[in-house]
Amino acid sequence: MKKYLKSQSILLLFVFAIMAVSCLNDDNGGIQRPEENIADIVKGIDDLSLLESALERADLVSGLEELGSFTLLAPNNNALSTFLENNDFADIDAVPVDVLRQLLLNHVLRGEFRSSNLVGVSGYVETLASGPITDTRLNMYADGTDGIGFNNMAKVAQGGRDITASNGSIHIVDAVIELPTLATFVLADSNFRDLETALTAATPSVDYITLLSETGLHTLFAPLDTAFDALLSGNPDWNSLDDINEDLLNAVLSHHVIGGANIVSTDIENNEESPATLEGDVLTFIITGNNTILITDGSGNTDTAITAADIQATNGVLHAINRVMIPDTEN
Repeated sequence: MKKYLKSQSILLLFVFAIMAVSCLNDDNGGIQRPEENIADIVKGIDDLSLLESALERADLVSGLEELGSFTLLAPNNNALSTFLENNDFADIDAVPVDVLRQLLLNHVLRGEFRSSNLVGVSGYVETLASGPITDTRLNMYADGTDGIGFNNMAKVAQGGRDITASNGSIHIVDAVIELPTLATFVLADSNFRDLETALTAATPSVDYITLLSETGLHTLFAPLDTAFDALLSGNPDWNSLDDINEDLLNAVLSHHVIGGANIVSTDIENNEESPATLEGDVLTFIITGNNTILITDGSGNTDTAITAADIQATNGVLHAINRVMIPDTEN
């Protein structure tokens, strides 16, 4: 696919409840900042001694000393000890450096997010961990509706919020946040509960969660819960996803996945056809005047819009959409 959209016109990454993305500083929010940077403060907290060792081994200390604005989600000693035990590592030095570096970068958010930015909202933020293709960074789902959680893996520990540094903030978290797959986002994001049901309980013959967790690349067009509501309301015989024939639902779900490709919004050209979906049909993309991407599905429906683009995982990219797409049911 050729590039069509310029970088400044990429669809907004944040979705559902948009987080504050502007960096806080002494003139914005009245925060009194110490002279110590993030790396200095980590060294001074006893419960972050394992993290201090990990940052040194991964050669990330100097990066957290730099000028700028960052948020460090800092796993405490118990979190890192549990990670080491669960993955059969004797200690921090047993973790391969490249693995450790990526894991730690997944705990550093681009920009500063105070608890005031996070409590009561949910959405996607960008980490400093590298994505699977050039010039991409992994994303993270932050959920502030019940405490402050990340990718449904870790929460900010009691008393661990808003530790201020000269170059950002630290939140101490109670677990290691491992690198996200597409399945991570489907299972973590409360706006994909119907999609989760469709991929699991409603289609027991196919293990979609394993498929979306495996290595390789996939592009997933993920219908929001409102999209499934519209699908069910369109057929008087359907009151829930269990009422849909499983073979039909499998065909529909497979129509939302393109294998072997990480198609970000800047790869999409107007009136271009996609590679074949796992179901076999292709999708056609239309770029509107306001840079909204509309999708024509296999049945010729033209009213599916990408509402949030480029949510990047290790094994592909997710785009949230407002309709369930229907394949060509005649082939």
